[in-house]
Amino acid sequence: MNGGSEALAKRRRLIAMMQRRPWGDKSQMAFRSREEEHIAGLEGAIGIFELMKNESLSIKDAAEMRTLLFQPGGFELHIGMFIPSILSQGTEEQQAAWLPLCMDLKLIGTYAQTELGHGTFLRGLETVAVYDPVTEQFVVHSPTLTATKWWPGGLGKTCTHAILMARLVTKGKDYGPHAFVVQLRDMETHLPLDGVEVGDIGPKMGYNGVDNGFLRFDHVPVPRDAMLMRYSRVLPDGTYVPPPKENSKASYATMVYVRATIVRDAGDFLGRAATIATRYTSVRRQSSPDAVTGRELQILDYENVYETLVPIVVKSYALKFMGKNMMAMYDGFVKARDRGDFSALPELHALSSGLKAFCTDAASVGIEACRRTCGGQGYSVLSGLPTIYTSYVQNVTWEGDNNVMYLQMARALVKQRLAQGTKAEAEAGGSGNGNGISSAAVAADWRRPEAVDEALEAVEGYLAEGAIAKLRALSGASLGAGSDPSSVPVEGDAWNQSTMDLVQLATCRCRRVVFDAFVQEVAKAAASPEVEAASRAALQEVCTLFGLLCLRESGADLLESRHVSPDQYRDIKTAFKQSCKQLRSNAVALVDAFGYEDYLLNSAIGRADGNIYEDLLRRAKSSPFNRTETGPGWDSGVLKDLLLGGGVARQASKL
Repeated sequence: MNGGSEALAKRRRLIAMMQRRPWGDKSQMAFRSREEEHIAGLEGAIGIFELMKNESLSIKDAAEMRTLLFQPGGFELHIGMFIPSILSQGTEEQQAAWLPLCMDLKLIGTYAQTELGHGTFLRGLETVAVYDPVTEQFVVHSPTLTATKWWPGGLGKTCTHAILMARLVTKGKDYGPHAFVVQLRDMETHLPLDGVEVGDIGPKMGYNGVDNGFLRFDHVPVPRDAMLMRYSRVLPDGTYVPPPKENSKASYATMVYVRATIVRDAGDFLGRAATIATRYTSVRRQSSPDAVTGRELQILDYENVYETLVPIVVKSYALKFMGKNMMAMYDGFVKARDRGDFSALPELHALSSGLKAFCTDAASVGIEACRRTCGGQGYSVLSGLPTIYTSYVQNVTWEGDNNVMYLQMARALVKQRLAQGTKAEAEAGGSGNGNGISSAAVAADWRRPEAVDEALEAVEGYLAEGAIAKLRALSGASLGAGSDPSSVPVEGDAWNQSTMDLVQLATCRCRRVVFDAFVQEVAKAAASPEVEAASRAALQEVCTLFGLLCLRESGADLLESRHVSPDQYRDIKTAFKQSCKQLRSNAVALVDAFGYEDYLLNSAIGRADGNIYEDLLRRAKSSPFNRTETGPGWDSGVLKDLLLGGGVARQASKL
């Protein structure tokens, strides 16, 4: 799971290096104000860059340290989107000019796309960049209130530059959103440049070390070469040169990369929460003492608890493997792109969109479930769980609202199914026994990956045909098998009135993709001599439970599609319960296999050594609130005046 013993040893060396620096001290992280959190994030990011330079560490080492520190700040989009955008969309000359400055932190960038009025709907962006051939400059302007850029991380007070998505207008024609590198602040004074209005949007539910900002332009000139011109460009006379038809969507590459990294990270964050909750519930005891042992029952031994947590542990494994698979697909696309082959981009865009939604939904719901299983201690920031949740849950919204992401995938699925003409196969309910019902006869049959995949395939076919039938009915179009995919109404009333069905379809496909990726990884492990037999067996059971979980989550659709009978569904539930109980005894070992160090988790109740109560009291005593015995209410005079003054004086009523 972590690259082997050498990788774990390297992580521990990196942690030791960080702990020797003031910015690597996490002891007061839970007690910081927003300003302190923001500054700590900056100090940590700068400190990591300095370590990378001074200790000859790799970029991969630096990324590892950022993960271990887990102190988001104003550099998040500089690293996550500004640099990747220049790499993917800049010419060789632009990369040579900008990247050294980025890597030496001589400038700090962000990615400014979302506006007050539009976010995921890229075509609706209102900020304009109008080209003037006389000055050979673009004039950037925010023509309306809703054109105000809103939400970019680091934009508020940190960044000096931005990748700005603005509508390119030249020779009177609007060519839609394009990317520009725009300077926002003076490099000596850090004050906004003339015509630039920029600031912080205020506190959020979490992630407050990051200064998300707003941005407006009042006719600000930028040079022609501020436009990233790897695929399309504007000539000095204002002539627009579009990208070749085969890579007309090349600008999507940055979004695909970011969504791929979000898919990659989902299992990591869910795994952290699962580790904390599993460790805590294995230490915490709550019940009447056992008559024989005299000890109370471990919380994890209650059926409702282990049937909640063990599936979350299993899902963490599934998401981790899916993330690995997703990044491999993206890396394959990059190699093909560099050869001029963009053929994989449409499918990768649809897949990364759907998986971004599916994986972040699963992680967000799972993290909160972990917090709730920890009772009152899960509500304490000292547990680490509220911080994980509030620093992660924004993923369901940024880089594409999840509902919109599901719909992007659904659009591709509907077109694909129409183009392939698979209606007959779908109506047959997959393979099964020839009349649509699964051939699984007993509970043990549902443990087979083939039975799970067959069931998920049947559900997907059922949902797809249902969605197509609804689109046909609402639009009055002929959308049968073999129909022209371009006839599908992907906008307008028919589409808008079918979004629940379409989201359900995309969710089903994603569930199937994640399961298939898990099965592939288990097969690789089974063939690897480096994986011990006991580990292979445990991983196989984890995969089996995930398959059963997929069937449980698809239960209503399985029954509605008549792929399973009520008796068969009861068998699925029986197999699910048996697998949960079987894996309960390995739950702690399964989360320990994630290899999360106490330094990363920073949780009083998720300690590897189990000393949760000692650590809770120690951390509580270290709170600034406990700096004096009397407390801030007394020290400020408010409580002192009240108590020494005899309480609240009773005044005669004026009524």
